[in-house]
Amino acid sequence: MSNTRLINFKLVICILSGIALAYIIYPLSGIFIFVEPSNLLESLIRPDVIDAFVLSIGTASISTGLIAIFGIPLAYCLSRYKFPGRSVAQVIIVIPLVLPPLASGALLLGVFNPQSFLDRLFPNIEFTQSIIGIIIAQTYVASPFMILASMAAFDSVDKSLENVARVLGKRHWEVFIKISIPLAKKGILVGIMMTWIRAIGELGATLMLAYNPHTISIQIYEDNAIGGLSQAIPGIILSILLSVVLIIVYSLIVKKSSGDTRKNNRIFSFGES
Repeated sequence: MSNTRLINFKLVICILSGIALAYIIYPLSGIFIFVEPSNLLESLIRPDVIDAFVLSIGTASISTGLIAIFGIPLAYCLSRYKFPGRSVAQVIIVIPLVLPPLASGALLLGVFNPQSFLDRLFPNIEFTQSIIGIIIAQTYVASPFMILASMAAFDSVDKSLENVARVLGKRHWEVFIKISIPLAKKGILVGIMMTWIRAIGELGATLMLAYNPHTISIQIYEDNAIGGLSQAIPGIILSILLSVVLIIVYSLIVKKSSGDTRKNNRIFSFGES
């Protein structure tokens, strides 16, 4: 009886898993419907698509770097310290995640438009229809991924390890950099990867704040609006290829970080050389 139940359980799991995988894979087959293999290479090297693709990678990298600089310390603060308004802060950081992207773009446009206070304060900086505008939009909508993932990572770090390091005379910055971050590295890397991917795929807020120059998402949107799905396929293919590369790189990084984390667990010997 138990074997029969086990077989039935596995069968149901396999069927549900197969449906989920098919749902993800089936749309990818549309590439071969709308593009002739003989024209595939030619369509992939369209200058406007390549420019948009490179721009997206560059701006997403800058946005992710900015989010890491400010978001990781914020995540540590929310994970470790109790202070008035902490619960409010935890709610606020999730707002860009739950807002419709177009709503986020409208909010950003309200404070970065040419008649805004910030524009008058920095008259030589173009906040809209510029690369800076793209970075602003990407940073806003992607920041929750970094902060939430890093918070979860820091929550999983044993506080007693940090306390022991402080008792041994290590300063707070040393504990943060040499203990907390290495032990939370896998979760932080997940946050970095998710943030970068979200920034590259950003469309709604960028449409409102910086339609030009085109990122890859806006290029796909415009190509589809002008020439239909067949014209948008080159940008889609490049995005898929990038996704595959990211998955491979992420797997390698996580595998390496797992080994490094085991080494960093030897807390009493850190910093000795």
